[in-house]
Amino acid sequence: MWDIRPITAADADLFRARLARGFGRDLEDDEATRERFEAIFEYPRTFAVFEGEDIIGTGAGFSLAVTVPGGALVPMAGTTVITVQPTHRRRGVLRAFMDLHLDDVEANGEPLAGLWASESSIYGRFGYGPATFRNIVEVDVSAVEMTRETAAPALVRFVEVEEAKTLVPDLYEQALPTRAGMLSRKAEWWTHRIFADPESWRDGMSMLRFIVADEGGVPTGYATFRQKAKWEGFVSEGQVGVEELIALTPAAHTALWAFLTNIDLFPKLEYWNTPVDDPLPFKVRDHRRVGRRLNDALYLRVMDVVAALEARTYEIDGRLLIGVDDSTRPEVSGTYLLEVEDGSGSCTRVDVPAEVRLAADVLGHLYLGGGDALSMAAAGRIDGDPELVRRLHRLFRTDAPPWCPEVF
Repeated sequence: MWDIRPITAADADLFRARLARGFGRDLEDDEATRERFEAIFEYPRTFAVFEGEDIIGTGAGFSLAVTVPGGALVPMAGTTVITVQPTHRRRGVLRAFMDLHLDDVEANGEPLAGLWASESSIYGRFGYGPATFRNIVEVDVSAVEMTRETAAPALVRFVEVEEAKTLVPDLYEQALPTRAGMLSRKAEWWTHRIFADPESWRDGMSMLRFIVADEGGVPTGYATFRQKAKWEGFVSEGQVGVEELIALTPAAHTALWAFLTNIDLFPKLEYWNTPVDDPLPFKVRDHRRVGRRLNDALYLRVMDVVAALEARTYEIDGRLLIGVDDSTRPEVSGTYLLEVEDGSGSCTRVDVPAEVRLAADVLGHLYLGGGDALSMAAAGRIDGDPELVRRLHRLFRTDAPPWCPEVF
């Protein structure tokens, strides 16, 4: 039989080795990787499944916060590094340590838990629903021309990593309350995740490069990217891979994209994570040249319905009795009265029949404002009178869709 417990420093190397094997990778056993692990993981929030002296399952929780509609930061446990060794699948290992993890989230008083799913079929049964979406953008920049109407008054310049460390975090902090789904970043996170640049993360591309947009000498946006030179028959087929782009103004957005799509010898560009409402396709003359593929991104689980629904704002007023069915945390199941006035919501648990009913993962899907209650109802995932389902949709939906800028 196995034992589940947090790891200690003495277990860290074995934990990292089994984590790497669980994702089919080789262990990176250098000093920088070990230092990075020590800096960003909290030992009490790790959990390992021990079978004798070996580890057969891994997982952890990051202490994060996520921006919700209205701009508030709400504590969120970042569910991460979930693996089960291939020799021990289908034995209840995942269920056992997910129960332990959610106990830890509840004990920490975090209203939300979030993750990026390695497999989309797994986490709905634990109450996680896809809460943000992203476009993978691929551009043949040789055929892209920015329109005259979007000529950028902002200037773009390269900055070296040391200057980036002084500019980029401040720009990110300014953007943080403006978009639901963005994550808080501690100093350790910036050092060991955002600015870290080990060769193993580059996938054959260059080191990380930083550009900043300035308007009147004031920085208003940044982008990080890599390059990969390639030649076919003396014709350049170089590629630009954008890692992150944050713009505080439309001018900064235009200037950053104008630069990235106009680098000589690099006619191909890919950005793995643009917001679904990003205006780039409509800033170029032929929007079909900006290829877009929609993918899910941050999955969210609501642990405390009252705290979560009261933390965000709403774009219309209204009243609704919402029934939540939570098979993983039965104590969460029940009916909740949401009353919204002047955009502010109050939520109480009540002992009356619900007007609409949904599962915990559907609530996670709707919570940040980018979910679609109408589609969920059409799929049989929400029960209720159609007019009340429409009210649910309008209450939770936001004009600006949420966006999560990074995998964790």
